[in-house]
Amino acid sequence: MKVGFLITGRMKSTRLPKKLTLEIFEREMLALMIDRLKQADIIDEIIIATSTNPQDDILEEIAKREEIGFFRGSEDDVVERLYGASEKYGLDYMINITADCPLVGYDLLPSLIETYKTTDADLITCLNLPHGAFFYGIKPAAMKKVMSIKDAIDTEVWGGYFADTGLFNCVELEVPQELTGKGYRWTLDYQEDFDFFKTLYHAYGRSIVTATTAEIVQFLDEAPEIVAINKDAHEKYQMRWESQKNVKLK
Repeated sequence: MKVGFLITGRMKSTRLPKKLTLEIFEREMLALMIDRLKQADIIDEIIIATSTNPQDDILEEIAKREEIGFFRGSEDDVVERLYGASEKYGLDYMINITADCPLVGYDLLPSLIETYKTTDADLITCLNLPHGAFFYGIKPAAMKKVMSIKDAIDTEVWGGYFADTGLFNCVELEVPQELTGKGYRWTLDYQEDFDFFKTLYHAYGRSIVTATTAEIVQFLDEAPEIVAINKDAHEKYQMRWESQKNVKLK
């Protein structure tokens, strides 16, 4: 089974301009995410799925420099872009999260694959992990079905097509209880998020790239002053996310 991790990202952010190329330890945030995913032996391909807009050329350049795959497709239709990338690389299974999650839980990916093998789920989520550690496991055939039933071009928030239509088998990944319910925010949308990452990376050290999700959670459990840096950003993000939910069927 060929497994690909698809990183969806663009350079269009206005809340934190050029956020994916902001640097810590002289590495772009996107590159730090790639460094982490390279620790996961279970992944056959790491692929940046971006758009054909010239402003996203830098993301293709990073992919080439880091010797990973890339796919360029629709600016707004993320469903189409993800499926196109899975087709280009001949994937049997794809994992996805956005490019602003440098601390994605790479060490939990083997559990995801085992869950897929035992459930044949169309979509596997792990939304009870810290926001930015979680990811989505997607059956390519299910994403193809979403393409056939959706009646929208802007599909940046696409999870509702799986969760809200009753047409798909959705499963929540079982993860260790000590990783859940923390309310930690490990994603990059606002300046306070970048301040959080800078402080955390320098406090933990360069080995954070290989640290397990549990090790980072334990570190933050003992560093409430770091957690507090971007704690209030979640409410702003949640309001924006709710406004973007848009499930339109044919």
